[in-house]
Amino acid sequence: MFVSLDLGWLEHPFLVNSFLITDEQQLATLRELGLSHVSHDPQRSKITPLTLVGDVTAVSPRHITPASQLLMTEKLTRTGRMTAHRERVLLFEKQYEDAITSTKDVLTEILRQPQLAVAQASAMSEKLTSTFLDDQGATVMMVASNKMDDLSNQHALNVMILTMVICKGLGVSREIMNAAGMGALLHDIGKTSISKTVLRKSPRNRSEETLYRLHCEYGVNIVSEHVNPGVRAVVRQHHENFDGSGFPDGSKGAQINPLARIVAIADRYDTLCNPLRLTDALPPAEALSTMFAHEARLFDASMLAVFIRELGIYPPGSMVRLSNGSIALVIAASSGNTLRPTVLIYEPSVPRREAVVINLSESAQVRIEGVLKPESLDHCVIDYLNPRMRIAYHAMKTES
Repeated sequence: MFVSLDLGWLEHPFLVNSFLITDEQQLATLRELGLSHVSHDPQRSKITPLTLVGDVTAVSPRHITPASQLLMTEKLTRTGRMTAHRERVLLFEKQYEDAITSTKDVLTEILRQPQLAVAQASAMSEKLTSTFLDDQGATVMMVASNKMDDLSNQHALNVMILTMVICKGLGVSREIMNAAGMGALLHDIGKTSISKTVLRKSPRNRSEETLYRLHCEYGVNIVSEHVNPGVRAVVRQHHENFDGSGFPDGSKGAQINPLARIVAIADRYDTLCNPLRLTDALPPAEALSTMFAHEARLFDASMLAVFIRELGIYPPGSMVRLSNGSIALVIAASSGNTLRPTVLIYEPSVPRREAVVINLSESAQVRIEGVLKPESLDHCVIDYLNPRMRIAYHAMKTES
């Protein structure tokens, strides 16, 4: 039975205020609270409660058992970790805002001061490379961003970070990861030479599509000799498909530079999750499924497999149902255990800024039961978990 407690979050030992009762220990703990009533949600329950007979009288609290005391102690410890996590998230969001500003500077200045812009792009890539290579526990997390005025900057940064995730999984060298990161950051620079009307139009007519496809060649002309051949290959070939159906040259298989094959995967994934029209967005897990089940011929199979392995079947940004009945948002992958990521739990009795955040790898009693489609959820749940609905990424170091 799914119940809700009319208590403050720290006034009981349960993980959340609303949950599914699944065992006798939970019932015993409820009795110890001395509650006269709890709210029942029949839609989220698996059984129908028995009909009450007679009057309901208040239940006197019983002696708090050692088991309940242990649960409360664990909860207080978790509260301290959540406070520390929230402080880290605020720092990450500030770092992400700074990274977006740097991305904008690079993509603007490369048209006027290419050497300076390339140096800045290289510095950004080297910093990310160090995060992933010098910290084996580093992973990717979802962050909230207010900088939604120019989605091309967010896309470039997202693709850069996702490219690094693939590179780490492939075990490439520092030099190759740096080049891949730079190529990812600059992959769409040629679009600056194309009308925004054409870029935003969907579907495009034949002449518009022909013009759009020129952005790969325009990009190579912009970066020219200021970058190494690997970066140039990414800029030119990131729309080439492994089966030869891409553009601009219809290259296939080994004809496509390995770095371009990596960036193509990151680019496609972010485009599926963050399209121009939010109504077309796919949930992260569905985006991965689409790429694997319906578009696999377009990508290097071994690289796609690495990408899926690194993000896990519950990528950051996924909305999920937990075994305790709660609805949650996956905000970070857990290094080495992608089945048990870090989640932010929908708990309307707790303010969003103080939301319950749990690393499921540290909570053996709770697991993910399935992925939820955003359209199946109430607006209040969406607004609580991810009001912006676009997905932005940050490289997260191991907590020290």
